[in-house]
Amino acid sequence: MKLLIIDRDLTERTGIQWFIKHYQLDITTVYEAGTAEDAINYLEMENPEIILLELEILMQDKKNGLKRALSIQPHHLITITAEPLFKNAQEALSLRALTLLVKPIDLNLLKQYLTLASRQVLNTFNDTLSYVQEKSMYPAFFIDDSPTPIEDNVFCFMIETEFSEQNELLFHWLQSLPFSQHFTFYPLSKRIICFSNDKNLEELIKKGKSIMREWTKSNNAYLNMAIYDLPNKSIKTMYNALKQALSLRFQNGFSQIFHVSQMPVYKKFDHFLTIEQQRLWIKSLEQNDVQTIKIFLYNISNLEIYYQPDAIRIHLTSILAQVRRFMLKYQMDKMIEVEKKYDLLFDMILNHPVLYTIIQEFVLFCQDVMNQAVHQKEHGQFDYVNGALDYIDLYYSDNTLNLKILADFLGISTSYLSMLFSTTKGVTFKQYLNEKRLTHAIQLLRETNLPISEIATTTGFNDANYFSKVFKSKFTTSPISYRQQMKSVVD
Repeated sequence: MKLLIIDRDLTERTGIQWFIKHYQLDITTVYEAGTAEDAINYLEMENPEIILLELEILMQDKKNGLKRALSIQPHHLITITAEPLFKNAQEALSLRALTLLVKPIDLNLLKQYLTLASRQVLNTFNDTLSYVQEKSMYPAFFIDDSPTPIEDNVFCFMIETEFSEQNELLFHWLQSLPFSQHFTFYPLSKRIICFSNDKNLEELIKKGKSIMREWTKSNNAYLNMAIYDLPNKSIKTMYNALKQALSLRFQNGFSQIFHVSQMPVYKKFDHFLTIEQQRLWIKSLEQNDVQTIKIFLYNISNLEIYYQPDAIRIHLTSILAQVRRFMLKYQMDKMIEVEKKYDLLFDMILNHPVLYTIIQEFVLFCQDVMNQAVHQKEHGQFDYVNGALDYIDLYYSDNTLNLKILADFLGISTSYLSMLFSTTKGVTFKQYLNEKRLTHAIQLLRETNLPISEIATTTGFNDANYFSKVFKSKFTTSPISYRQQMKSVVD
């Protein structure tokens, strides 16, 4: 029987070696590793049955390669630490260690647990998960012509934890289940892919529900499960289909069993806010209209329609940009707590696995920002530039809008407003206004068959000739030619 000692202290390793030889324990070979890299090499090459691990060495392994290697290879693990902290006890539990010994090591306890480990026999199921066998299976997840066939009577499915850092704990927990002999588990970085020899799909679903229920009960967290319920294909094909099915978690949440055969068709979703939507957000935030904001956001998470998660995330960042401008208008960028909440929400939009949670936090953040705006108004905190931009967004289609009307609304002089535009936006008021009008005009040229004259009027230009002149100056082509080019691209 082989033992691997993983400890940074050479003196500790030498002392344990001497102790094992002195007491003639049932261990034939002892390997030593002072670094995570050396330990991984021994695990791969020698497959030691017993491992003595100093927990502190895991903290130096930034890539977590050692933990992954430990999670794959079957072994009996004894952990050691110099600090008897609760977090170290938790780490030992997550690694399914036989015990956690505190330095200086009680040699009698060490002898007791080494003897226990050497006498235990690895069960048949764990034998199938040796590191060498795992290495031969993993390429099949990424290479179509992998020589690893899957029989028709074997189900392929994938399990995902609510918290990816629990994936290793989940792997070991699954192995301890009473019916684990029916499964073969392969741990990945964030999920676990499984093969089952259950007689039928109903039997597998029943076990899947039991797994999810027991995991939640024992770990206060949730699981999702995706089942490949079509005729078996290559492992890579099934693996990719299962990952895609698990992505439904974004709109459905956790404690779900997804079937590959029931994958919905994703609808096209415009990433960015339309002109009308921008105006809706400007008005709703300004008027403290919580109900309109709730309706808008909750419609995005409508379970009757599925959109690509990345498209929704981009859309939400577009909305957040609109909220950001509202914050700047009332100088909330100087408020540390509001800025922290903004950063947290932005990170949640990009990374949180469940849409509904993001939406809830978004609504709460908007309410907080609108309440802060009321306070800022009372104390005269107002940014003229962002106030001007909001006003232009709302009224640019009015062909009477000019610098004086906007300055009067803001309560400042036209010369001061003109200077603000030049210094902060790098363009004049008129240039910015025309840019806004042209943006809307392009949308109408692409999406409608409205006459050029009507598009000019709708977007705030005085007449079609002036509109065409401004358009050609910007895009070096006329509105009519632009529309024809867009139609030819679509056709």
